Amino acid sequence: MIGRKLISEKPITMGEVADVITKMDPETMIYEQKLALDHLQKFAKKKGKDTKKLVEDVLALNEKFRPHHAVKVADLLPVDEGDVKAIFAKERFTLSKEEIKALLEVVDKYR
Repeated sequence: MIGRKLISEKPITMGEVADVITKMDPETMIYEQKLALDHLQKFAKKKGKDTKKLVEDVLALNEKFRPHHAVKVADLLPVDEGDVKAIFAKERFTLSKEEIKALLEVVDKYR
């Protein structure tokens, strides 16, 4: 990657990636793109539009949440308190029971 420069970086959900890849012509896809499409068809739980709205709602919920947290929540759709704690396990902050409950309520709207 000599001479290439990263201009910006933005986390996106698996649903958004699936939307982009499915618009591509399957005959022109390289091997890695076909593998990615197969993976996304198996594991992406929601489509791009729904996940974008969920990410926005999660970000508006709490100032502690960063875009990469919201994307991970949208990709995994946590079901219970343990799932939420697993997503935020490596962070330097902890979520209170009320914050976890509020997050699960937002996620349940999109289930």
